[in-house]
Amino acid sequence: MRIPFGVGLLLALLSSVGAPTTTAQTSSPDTLSLEAAVQEALTANYDVQVARNDATIAENNVTRGNAGYLPRATANGRASQSVANSTVEFGGTEQSDSGVVSTRYNAGAEARWTLFDGFRRGATYDRLKAERDRQQSATREQVELVVADVVVAYSDVARLQQQVDVFDEAVGISEERLRIARLRKDLGSASDLEVRQAVVDLNTDRADRLRARADLITARAQLARLLGRTVTEGPPVSPTVDLNQDLQEERLRDIAAEQSPALRQADQAVRAAREEVAEVQSDWFPSLDLFGGYSYSRTENGAGAFQFNEVSQFEYGAALAFTIFDGFERQRRVENARVRVQTARYLRSDAEARLSAEITGAFERYGNRVAVVDLERENVSAASANVDVALERFRLGTITSVELREVQQQQIRAESRLLDARFEAKRAETELLRLTGQLVD
Repeated sequence: MRIPFGVGLLLALLSSVGAPTTTAQTSSPDTLSLEAAVQEALTANYDVQVARNDATIAENNVTRGNAGYLPRATANGRASQSVANSTVEFGGTEQSDSGVVSTRYNAGAEARWTLFDGFRRGATYDRLKAERDRQQSATREQVELVVADVVVAYSDVARLQQQVDVFDEAVGISEERLRIARLRKDLGSASDLEVRQAVVDLNTDRADRLRARADLITARAQLARLLGRTVTEGPPVSPTVDLNQDLQEERLRDIAAEQSPALRQADQAVRAAREEVAEVQSDWFPSLDLFGGYSYSRTENGAGAFQFNEVSQFEYGAALAFTIFDGFERQRRVENARVRVQTARYLRSDAEARLSAEITGAFERYGNRVAVVDLERENVSAASANVDVALERFRLGTITSVELREVQQQQIRAESRLLDARFEAKRAETELLRLTGQLVD
């Protein structure tokens, strides 16, 4: 399968989860790109491989032989022996034999072809094609689910990488705060309490960083599993990825009506159910078979007037069959098949309504998260500027360490909220593209 990165749909699947801090970010040579991750998943992910095997089976089932168009040929052979005791009377003379061994040989071959079966074959062939198309849509849906999972897992790794960077910067600020506190204590302008508080806050930031690193390892392992890798930890990902902020709801609904795998499956289910009705209705027609065959038999007697009997023959002809009465079973099968058509249509309508509701909810979440991203980006800008000012004022002794810590905590919270907002926006965007069938082409 080919990923349409060229049209900017999947390459723009991750928001700019770029570094909100001033720490410089560069990609290492072994950094895994989003495109490479998706391509790897399409090749090695086990769910994708299973789905493709199901599609292959459905494709293999679409043959004229499976539909009943082709003739059938059979051959058989048999050899047997029997041991018998016999008594034969001829004109008053009795002859008795015991332990008489008789050997029998039989062989035959027959070819049979259905000339007419009430149009069943055509309906069966069309039903097999509908089931194949439905399975292909189901396979596409499974692949889309895997790609969506990869995109979300990838963005989560990117988010956690940035979260570690946030705590790295927080630890750096806290270390600088501790250094200044100790210097001020040595100069007599700070107390032991201020130094101990700086140590406590530094250790808190270090503990937060350790937890973030543990979460990052877990997220990388999850990404590696989706990529079909056996390693316990996945590779680092690109530190910056993009968010498409230009999705339009009406356009998405138009695309979904044409490309949604869920709707396609429902359509093919209706089609298959209609063909099943035609199959069952063929029982109301007679069937006509043409056949031809050859048979051979030989019997060897251990005793008696005939030592052996050998027969060979060719046979050909036509066979016409028609069920006159079957206890109203044909009518029952036809009625049930028609009910299944109606059920398939209900399910199709339900799939359309469900898709519409899911698009509405996903688009609302998407729009909300994009708006939150813009707000949090402003907060990060203001909080970062406040930290620079507060740290300089702390060096000059015009604010307390508690005030500096409060400003620092505001920055950490703002940066963390921005990362979370971008991740949630990306997840909502990915869900929209999955629902509308745009992740995989």
